[in-house]
Amino acid sequence: MGTAESRHGSTDRTFVEFDHWLYGAVSGTGYTTKAVSKGLDAGLYDQYLRGHYTPIRAATAQSYEDPIDLHMIHPVHGGREILLSRITRGPADEAGRPTFANHTIVGRTEPLRSGLITLDSVFRAMGEFDRKAPDVMGEMPPLEIPTRSEEEREAPFGLGIHRHVTFPALETLATRIMADATSRTLLLCRNTTPEARNATLHLVFELLCWGCGLPILTAISETPRSSAMNFFNLVVAPRGVRADSSWAILESALAEPVLPRVMDRDDVYQKLTTIVRQAPGLPLAR
Repeated sequence: MGTAESRHGSTDRTFVEFDHWLYGAVSGTGYTTKAVSKGLDAGLYDQYLRGHYTPIRAATAQSYEDPIDLHMIHPVHGGREILLSRITRGPADEAGRPTFANHTIVGRTEPLRSGLITLDSVFRAMGEFDRKAPDVMGEMPPLEIPTRSEEEREAPFGLGIHRHVTFPALETLATRIMADATSRTLLLCRNTTPEARNATLHLVFELLCWGCGLPILTAISETPRSSAMNFFNLVVAPRGVRADSSWAILESALAEPVLPRVMDRDDVYQKLTTIVRQAPGLPLAR
């Protein structure tokens, strides 16, 4: 199948407009597409999310108390577009069981790569839409994401990442990606909140993919159920998980790099070092 492309995606001085759709449980029907932007054929993107629209682990699914707000990232073949999914709790079904909702936007990579908008601003706009229209069904307008000022766009990707990941962990992750773009890494962020893991995912992704030009990753900000693990190259998780031998577990608080640097990629390591050095009070990265 060729790359499907959203018909929306216009930009002006104040916002970027992206197509989006909502997937969740409908009483008497089950899980299905509930709402979609006018003119968007969400089925063209199904191949990228099939089997893990709501990759919630059983322990989480059975609990009504644990907060759920996880983010997923999927590049669309060709790299011109990217799917950004926000997964939250939906209303209980007719039997009183918990359900989950997936809100996915089809975004062009150019305004994200240029810094016109950020992952944080996209997911914030998704959350605001969900809050204002919790029961939307059928056709809906495209999602509008406010653009950043020229001053805001001058900030480098990854600024503030030192609060979430140590430099050795960041260097090791970058080395793994450069050595093998298909590598799978679980970034272990112990005892963190969903908000902190989402922020970690955003900063790591933007710095490595946009700032350093590394391959666009499939990524998620929570441990998915085991059957969905291998849909991702990067998992940001609060605890370890059983996985096959293709996965490496990387502590976010790592004190020393564990892999030798990739030859001829000093530009990437220098960018990572520069970002860490911009954090006041931290020792210089090697």
